[in-house]
Amino acid sequence: MSRSTAGVVLAFQPDETILANVTRLRRQVERVYVVNNSPGDERTAELLGRLASAQGTVVLDQTDNVGVAAGFNAGMRQALTDGFDYVWIFDQDSTVADGMLGQLLRAFAEWPEPVAIAGPALRAEETGFLYDADRGEGIGARPTLISSGALFSREALERIGLHDERLFIDYVDHDISLRAGAAGFAVVKVFDTILDHRFGASTASVFFGRRIYLSNYSPMRQYYMARNRVVMIRRHGLGGWFREDLAYTTKAWIKVLLCERRRGKKIGAAVRGTIDGIRFREPRSIVDR
Repeated sequence: MSRSTAGVVLAFQPDETILANVTRLRRQVERVYVVNNSPGDERTAELLGRLASAQGTVVLDQTDNVGVAAGFNAGMRQALTDGFDYVWIFDQDSTVADGMLGQLLRAFAEWPEPVAIAGPALRAEETGFLYDADRGEGIGARPTLISSGALFSREALERIGLHDERLFIDYVDHDISLRAGAAGFAVVKVFDTILDHRFGASTASVFFGRRIYLSNYSPMRQYYMARNRVVMIRRHGLGGWFREDLAYTTKAWIKVLLCERRRGKKIGAAVRGTIDGIRFREPRSIVDR
């Protein structure tokens, strides 16, 4: 008996590229839940209204910008309620590739241990650059995956719960991956299928004659990245995920300090986030089950 898959796309003031992405996704799954995380925005309502009229697409309007974690959860929860065995989630900055679902499902069938999450290799859409950690063949275990493009099994979600909504944005994918690993599930990357993804409001710049790309994350994002990084350390310790994250964070902050604007505000936001991460109180149950 075949097992069913639903797609979830999180939308916050999207542009028209979301229409093509949802169309591609709909070719591979039985139903797509588009979570409207920008209620009251007329342009978003018009765009998503076009999607709502398409067969196999459901728009889930949120009361406010509830954040990445709660937004993904709204779609995932509805997919699980409707009986789907797998949930495949995307943000609007990712481009769905043909045949990707079949490759990800293969990981669940072939990996020797129970798999919670399978994700594709990542390529920077702006540059066409395939990240070093995403070069390879076949299937490989990873400590964490980004949530966009990741395929989750019902079995795992019923054990570990959904994303931690208190994190709001940033590191919500690290957290659910690390919780899956702690519960005895595998988290795997499928190198034979590639997801084109945009990180932040990326722009090109030149530094000492070398072309680089700046993420240009806002002070608000710097706050959540700093806060949630500390929460991850407190919650999950200094494992392989931290070594990878430290390398990425160091490079990102070199660009912020040397090339980006509003450096003072971003530094201040990161300091406040670090302090709040130290103060962060863990509830008895950290996830919405």
